[in-house]
Amino acid sequence: MSQYRQIAGVRVQGSASAPYAARLLGEAWGETPEGVPVRFEADPARPEGGYRIEVPEQGEIRLSGDPFAGLVYAARELLALATPAGVPVGVREGAPRLPLRNLWTWDHSTNWDLRQLGQQEIGALNPYAKPAEAFGADYRRLVDFCSRERIGGIVVYGLLRDAHGGVEAARELCEYANARGVRIIAGIGVNAYGGIYFDGRHRYNLATWLRQRPDLAAELPKKVGFDIDDFGDLHFPASEYMMAACPSQPDNLAWHREAVDWLLDTLPVGGVNFETGDYGSCACARCAARTGGERTSWSYEAMRSVYPTLLETARRTGPAGVPLRHLVEVYWDNIFDLEAQKPLADLPDDVAYQYCVNRGFWHDNRDRLTADHVDGLPHTTNVLRTHAGSQWNRQRHSWVPDLYADMATRAAGAGMRGLTIFAEASAYHPTNEISYLAYARFTWNPDLAWADFWRAEVAPRFGGAAEAEAFRAGAAVLDDPTATADALGAVRGDALAMVAATSGDVQRRWLWLAERAARHAHSAG
Repeated sequence: MSQYRQIAGVRVQGSASAPYAARLLGEAWGETPEGVPVRFEADPARPEGGYRIEVPEQGEIRLSGDPFAGLVYAARELLALATPAGVPVGVREGAPRLPLRNLWTWDHSTNWDLRQLGQQEIGALNPYAKPAEAFGADYRRLVDFCSRERIGGIVVYGLLRDAHGGVEAARELCEYANARGVRIIAGIGVNAYGGIYFDGRHRYNLATWLRQRPDLAAELPKKVGFDIDDFGDLHFPASEYMMAACPSQPDNLAWHREAVDWLLDTLPVGGVNFETGDYGSCACARCAARTGGERTSWSYEAMRSVYPTLLETARRTGPAGVPLRHLVEVYWDNIFDLEAQKPLADLPDDVAYQYCVNRGFWHDNRDRLTADHVDGLPHTTNVLRTHAGSQWNRQRHSWVPDLYADMATRAAGAGMRGLTIFAEASAYHPTNEISYLAYARFTWNPDLAWADFWRAEVAPRFGGAAEAEAFRAGAAVLDDPTATADALGAVRGDALAMVAATSGDVQRRWLWLAERAARHAHSAG
């Protein structure tokens, strides 16, 4: 029996089930009437991202997968399997061990097209400073990366904003992503963060609503912001972006429900990420009476009062006939405080509850994330989300692949269903690139050995295993606030030597390290 099947051209069947996946094969191998028959079959019984590839010695090649992402993944793997000898004969199956894999972004600080003016690297309530067309240019690149690396969704806060095209730009992005098996998950601030339409004179923009109904506004503390141990004290500037609505006012809930209906009628989103706001909870007499004096920068009682209605409204079928993905934030560094989470116990159990952790908290508490603890959480579908590797932990361009691998492995072992990370910085930056690849590989297969990941994914990108270790060490110097100009200059010199010895993308990665080290040395000198 031959171990390989030669493919000089393909004749695709069932392309209506996966037009983009079929296009990938046609572009790579060419479509001809005499080509190898390849059949696509949607299989709703498979988990999202699950697929099967059957390559016989003769006859029809069959690709089956879930209707949304699995067929795209199957086509990409079939292409990746090709060698000069042909495609290996046999059967291959795949599915993600952590099914809820999402990248978290704000529109204004997502920089994947690095040619654009107006880039920002931090913020949660910012104006959009780029040209309108930059929104699509940035996010299309991020979608393409997710499709290639089998990452299921992108949370977008600021999805709807007049400054980058409003409804039409958001619709174009959703359609582009859906075709490639990537969910665009609308970030929705409930009573906060701009509401459903983040920025613009729109009836479902929160500031527009509260200008019409000032009697429904929340009473916020003097300081609007929060404190993160790994970042410091954060103050939001006074603006209409930080206007907030009172969760005890029934008219606000009715308005949000109407707005969610409008959103899902208008855009082919792949899901919704609900957040009730973390920059100050309402202190009016009605809220104080309901919460029994609960005073944090967020309110569990506010979550309990709004989530059931809005989740009921959002229960719909999404792209490719699959259910929408619903995530709700339950905020940060509180996953082990079961007493505080008691108000959440009555919330619906068919959505994902997302617990955020900061890097310091994770390092101090990660051994506590056990299956027994996760079983004790109020709900059955739980997702870990982290500020680690982002600006909020002073790590926007840091080397953190081992941290993401650790989180994915421990989350899966404890029975959590997903991991969400920030991904606003382009994979052009090699520190981000390797961190994202670790996230993609270890959330797909938490049993992956670190040595295998390093050998297959990291070493080739820097010219070898020893060279990759040297790059990692240089990146660590960049992150050391005590690093001297001399130490940074040494990193620059070593990186430039590698620039001279390499070419292509390997050279580009070393050139990045040399420039970054020079920049840091200039500031340290």
